[in-house]
Amino acid sequence: MTLDPPTPMALRDRTRWHLGANAPVAAWLTALLAVTLFRPYLAESPWLLVHLLLLGAVTNAIFVWSAHFADAMLRRRATTGSRRWQAARMVALNVGVITVVAGMVGSAWALTLAGSVIVGAAAAAHGITLALQLRAALASRFGATVRYYVYASLALPIGAGLGAALARDPAEPWHGRLAVAHVTLNLLGWIGLTVMGTLVTLWPTMLRTRIAEGAELVARQALPILVGSVVVTVTGALCGLQWLAAAGVATYLGGVLWAVRPLAEVARAKRPSAYATWSVMAAVIWLEGSLLGLFTVFVISPTWHSVTDHLGLLVIPLAAGFAAQVLLGAMSFLVPVVLGGGPNILRGTQARMDRGSALRAVLINAGLLVWILAYALPIPGQVQLLVSVLVLGAFAAFLPLLAFAVLYAVRAKRAGRLTAADRSPMPKHVPEPAAVTRRRHTSQAAVALALVLLAVAVGMVLAR
Repeated sequence: MTLDPPTPMALRDRTRWHLGANAPVAAWLTALLAVTLFRPYLAESPWLLVHLLLLGAVTNAIFVWSAHFADAMLRRRATTGSRRWQAARMVALNVGVITVVAGMVGSAWALTLAGSVIVGAAAAAHGITLALQLRAALASRFGATVRYYVYASLALPIGAGLGAALARDPAEPWHGRLAVAHVTLNLLGWIGLTVMGTLVTLWPTMLRTRIAEGAELVARQALPILVGSVVVTVTGALCGLQWLAAAGVATYLGGVLWAVRPLAEVARAKRPSAYATWSVMAAVIWLEGSLLGLFTVFVISPTWHSVTDHLGLLVIPLAAGFAAQVLLGAMSFLVPVVLGGGPNILRGTQARMDRGSALRAVLINAGLLVWILAYALPIPGQVQLLVSVLVLGAFAAFLPLLAFAVLYAVRAKRAGRLTAADRSPMPKHVPEPAAVTRRRHTSQAAVALALVLLAVAVGMVLAR
């Protein structure tokens, strides 16, 4: 079964839909940036930084793009009715997130509980919709990857409920146990499963190469490993069995390593060469490192209180290193694609999203590495502060670049229609030669490393 090519009207409708559907992602990222800038004046800023990113921006993106990829994998074209239902779920999601944030900031647990219920209900409805679509669809080579989204949608409602329980601030050891279960379900279940299912097909597409042979089989094999390990880790946490939680995390790491084998094979054949691919590759590496760190925490921690203390060290690599980078990397590639306009406009849009690519990628990852080392080595807090400014600036650059890319695509398509009407040639976007691009990337990477080293040096001097 094949679908007829979409009409120009359908393409314009798709573009308008994605611009509207992804607006909440940009809004939550903007709110995250504002909270970061005014962090000293906000009592709940650490909680807000994590949840505006993960519950606000990342979760909205998952709602949009998992539905998009499910339609593609199941060879199903979205209808007006299905998009209305999807829009209703997203409205409910954002109402729930706003309610959770208001409850936490205002110390109103009833609001936090109500918001958590709404978020969980929206995620459950999302998962049920995908499950029904999967059941009704014809056989597809990569249709099984949609199961990743279905299982991920089962994790968020439970994780949201545990988050509401955590908001009551229970005493130890329950605080530590609930925190581990909450992080496992939301980061490894909801976000992790979604990412691993999506990368099966998205990663080769981003590299503009073929999917590795047997990738669909590896994806089917990895799914029960990843889902089972989430269940084992959560069970171990809630039952107070650190050895069982450690076994679950180790198994999840094994599932990730197994799942990325075809992705690594593709990357060896076609090396990443843009911000989108560098960012996603770095995100997977941070996920693997974070899982190793989490396993170590369970092994070396004598009590659940100690687990909770060490768990805070993994929030940055999991949230900023993994979740934020995979979000911005994927959107840097996907937004130009859904904006469309033909190959010429697509290349122009991608070029605008890719500005400063090596500079941003190296600043983020080198800066995060220094930030993490500051907890293990006697590095002054001034170094951590200066490096965090560089990392924040590199992340924040995504928002203006996104705005410039969208404006370019809209104006270029309008100009294309005008030139088509008067039959005059449309100016073409001419990409720079590969050798020039490589030299530019090398110089940007060198500048980024120099800036990080300068921040370290200045911070050391200020600390004297």
